[in-house]
Amino acid sequence: MEDFANKCEVKENETMGRYLVAAVNIKAGETLLLEQPLLLLANNADRRCCNCHQLTSTFCGKCRLMPLCAECVEHHDLDCLRLAELQLKLEQVQQLQANAEIVNVLKFLLLREHAQMHPRYEDLLKMEAHLTRRRDTEIWRTYQKQVIEPLQSVGLLLQLRNGSEIDEELLQRMLGIADINGFEIRAPESGSSMRGVYLRAGLFAHSCVPNVVAAIDEQHRIKLYANRSIAAGEILYNCYTNIMLGTEERRQILKIGKCFDCQCVRCLDPTELGSHMSSFVCSHCAGGYIVRQPDSNAWQCLLNPEHTLKPEFVASVVERAKEEVFHARDDIYRLELLLAKLGRLLHGNHYIMLDLKQNIASILRQILQNMAHRPSRKVYERKIRLCQEILLVLKVLVPGISRLKAIALYELANTQAELARKLFSEQEHNAADLLGELQQTEVMMRESLRMLLYEPICTPEGQLARNMLRELKELQNDMKVLQQPNDDLIN
Repeated sequence: MEDFANKCEVKENETMGRYLVAAVNIKAGETLLLEQPLLLLANNADRRCCNCHQLTSTFCGKCRLMPLCAECVEHHDLDCLRLAELQLKLEQVQQLQANAEIVNVLKFLLLREHAQMHPRYEDLLKMEAHLTRRRDTEIWRTYQKQVIEPLQSVGLLLQLRNGSEIDEELLQRMLGIADINGFEIRAPESGSSMRGVYLRAGLFAHSCVPNVVAAIDEQHRIKLYANRSIAAGEILYNCYTNIMLGTEERRQILKIGKCFDCQCVRCLDPTELGSHMSSFVCSHCAGGYIVRQPDSNAWQCLLNPEHTLKPEFVASVVERAKEEVFHARDDIYRLELLLAKLGRLLHGNHYIMLDLKQNIASILRQILQNMAHRPSRKVYERKIRLCQEILLVLKVLVPGISRLKAIALYELANTQAELARKLFSEQEHNAADLLGELQQTEVMMRESLRMLLYEPICTPEGQLARNMLRELKELQNDMKVLQQPNDDLIN
């Protein structure tokens, strides 16, 4: 916490609420915060073991209210003892067990129960909940029916410390804090996630052009570090959503999940900083692109504003394209055909086009890794071209340190090196050609590795960095062999 106290200053205003600014000049890559979560919560409707966080359908035999898988024999002692003291009939326990979201509220309430946790509980309640914006919305009514009413009806709340003070407003605040401030965390099952609530990490404001990177390791510890140099007094921004989505998608996610309208420089720029990740091709103008005007529903050509698209047409194309991408997944031929087809309507950097390119590149990686396929030169070159196109966009969106950019650069470097070795083995290139290609590869791998080394060791990116160190050493050994003074080898 020393880094945070020395480098970050808490500010507050009506527009942003509480937020952070840099208290000192900060260098790129410098750590601002390392923090363990105060709460680990399942996503709504998931039921996870309170000890190992695996999905489960069973409960602790002592307290009967906290999920506990068959492999785990106990969870937090104080929590278990406190819940076991509650006077609840079997049918009341079963009523509470039937609603998975109740567990998350119980975790908040247990912080309130334990005297030693009161300071942290009070800090937790200071976090943004956006109660005014959430009131009487669908999520508010859902929580009222599935969480609050069951807790009230069984009389559990009145058995807690100062239970008469636990009203609907407080419970909705707890649920709002979890929704607004929760960070997505990798769950034990592949492809699954849960949420972590961090007292200090939750203070970083949002921007779709962040100057801070968040990374969470296998022990759920979050690390926030600067992705570029930050001057004292600058607001510290994390990104709450996927930067690889278009503006409408990002803003919709933030509006629904975080209850605010993003007004960052990227969201207010029709071209998204020149990336054109939401732009359509103008069928009337050569080289013209149709973009949505900020804070309006008008889609106009940048070259000729009279050339427009109806918002309904844009929405229809996007939704239909998403469906086609979904149904074409894992089929490289369908994906390539779809890329060509959509290219007549969408800018080459449109986020749906980028998603297609990433899917194709992923399939090509699998093909290249399986030498039984005997991939041709064209397969290597296709993947290289896709990586280059994706990298061009990432350099605009995240000009500083970025794990996405590092991974794309690694994929490019690795494929380029393998192609160079293939051409050398087939005698299409000589040793000097191979050496030149490997030298270029080394530069790219060093840059990729430089960015990934800021990631925590116990993350997929940290593991990739360790593998890259080994691959870089092997690459350098190959280059040494090629640099040996051997006239026969060079010629």
